[in-house]
Amino acid sequence: MMFTNKRLLILGAGRGQVGLIKTAKEMGICTIVGTMPNNNPPGISLADEVCHMDISNPDEVLTKSKVLELDGIATCCLDTGVTSLGKSCEQLDFPGLSENAAVLCQDKLKMKTALMENGVSTAKFFKVSTEEELSQCLQDLMLPVIIKATDLQGSKGIYIAHTTEEAIEGFRNSMLDTKRDYCIIEEFIEGWEFGAQSFIYNGEILFVLPHGDDTFMSHTAIPVGHYVPIECSEDILRQTEECVRSSIKALGLDNCAVNVDLIVRDGKVYIIELTGRVGANCLPELVSINFGINYYEMISAMAIGEDPRQIWEKRNKKPKAGLAKMLFSENESGILKNIAYTGLMDEDILEISFFVKPGDEIRVFESSNDCIGQVIVKGNTYEECVEKLANIEKKIVIELI
Repeated sequence: MMFTNKRLLILGAGRGQVGLIKTAKEMGICTIVGTMPNNNPPGISLADEVCHMDISNPDEVLTKSKVLELDGIATCCLDTGVTSLGKSCEQLDFPGLSENAAVLCQDKLKMKTALMENGVSTAKFFKVSTEEELSQCLQDLMLPVIIKATDLQGSKGIYIAHTTEEAIEGFRNSMLDTKRDYCIIEEFIEGWEFGAQSFIYNGEILFVLPHGDDTFMSHTAIPVGHYVPIECSEDILRQTEECVRSSIKALGLDNCAVNVDLIVRDGKVYIIELTGRVGANCLPELVSINFGINYYEMISAMAIGEDPRQIWEKRNKKPKAGLAKMLFSENESGILKNIAYTGLMDEDILEISFFVKPGDEIRVFESSNDCIGQVIVKGNTYEECVEKLANIEKKIVIELI
C-alpha cells in the first residue's frame, strides 16, 4: 500500500517513534515529526520534515497542525502527546481518539472514576490532597497501598507503601513529582501482572491480544520485557477480553491502538490502567510477530484516513511467539567503554540494538530511561524464544570504566 500524496504528523521523535516513522515512509507517506527544538532524538534524521513544537501542549500542536497541510496525526509508545493528538484529531476531523477520551487516558483520577462508574473491575481508590486526607483514607484501605501521581506516564510518581510511614513518604514524593495539587491512593492488588494490546476502528474492536510482562522491581515494578503468547486459563482470557472491551467503552476510545495494564488476584482480572496508543518497549513489534503483519502499517493507514482492516485481513491464522527484552545494568554504574554483540544473526533475531555509545554514562536501572538497548526474537514457542534470548545475552559484551 503506497500513499505518496499523504502527509502525516507524528508526535514525538524518540526511539519509541522510530518504527512508526520508518514504516510510514516505506508506505510512501510524507512524515513530519513534532518535537522540541535543541535536542536530537533519532527520529529527526529519519523523518522528511521536522516541526518544532511542545507535543504536551494541545493548543500549540493544534495551531501548528493547521498550517502543515496534513492528512492525519499519530503517535505511539508515548503518553506525552496523547491529549494533543485527541484535540487536534477532533478539531481537524482526522481519524483518532476524541479529546475527551484522551483526557481520560491522561488523568488517572478521571480514568479510574470512569472505570468505576461503568462497572469495570479495578482497585478501590481515593483522591488525596493533604496528609490529613491520606490518614483518613488509610483507615478505609488495608496496607499495603499504592500512591500515584495522576498526570505522569509509566512508573513515574508511583510508590508502594507497606507501612503508614512509607505511605506518607510516598505521598510526599508523589506530590513533588506531579504538577497537580492531588494524587490518588488505592488498594495494592498483589498478583500476576500482565498486559494487552487492542485496536479499535470505527467502533469495531479488531483484536484483544494479551501479553506477558517481565518486570524489574525498583520503587515499583517497571516493565523491562514483553512476550506473546501468554499461558493462562480460558477463564482468565475470557475475563481479559471482557475487561478490555468494557474499559474501551468506559473511556469512549475509538480509532486508536490501545495499551492496557492488568492484574489477576484470586482468579479475578482487574484493570490497572489503559491509554489510547500502542504500548512501548517493543510491543508494536510483538503484535506484528504474533499476527504476521506490520502493526505500524495499521496505525499509519488509519491515521491518514485509510481502512486498516485491509492490512488486518492479511494476518496469519496461526500466531507466532515473540519475546522482547530491554538491556540494562542491574547493579553497576560507570562510563561505557565498549558494548557489542559477538554472536551470529539469524532470521529469528529481529533486532539487537544499543541506545548508548562509548563515553556515555551507564546508571543502575531505576526507570526506562536507564535502558541501554533491546533485543527482539521470534519463534514457534515462548520457550524457544527464551532459550534464544538467553544465548544472545551471553554474547553481549559490556565494559564499563
